[in-house]
Amino acid sequence: MKFTEHRDSNILTVKRYESGQVTINDQIVTDSCFLNQHTLVEHWNCHAIEELNQQPKNILTPIFEMQPEVLILGTGETQTFPTPEVFHLCAEKGIGLEVMANRVACRTYNVLTTEDREVVLALIFPPSNNG
Repeated sequence: MKFTEHRDSNILTVKRYESGQVTINDQIVTDSCFLNQHTLVEHWNCHAIEELNQQPKNILTPIFEMQPEVLILGTGETQTFPTPEVFHLCAEKGIGLEVMANRVACRTYNVLTTEDREVVLALIFPPSNNG
């Protein structure tokens, strides 16, 4: 699915999403990643929701350092909810957690960035999709 939004080129936006890859501005990413409007972390050490559930604090700490208002968690091709502990950790930091499939997460991220919200998009890609 191609996103055809014209925006400031300094703002990181999702230009295209396909199963197993996302295009952020002009860069194709095939590994789990997270980003906000200004920073892209291409290799996020989370390749399955089970990993996040087992080590939520370790996996979420680099995202928390970005100090988002909202964390949009893309859980792959289907929406899979993490454990209540993950929601609790976000709530403790004052961060709203929205969980959805990657395709919907990408669209939601783009919408929230147009509102100039402090939002982080985190996308989980399984290891079999990694280049």
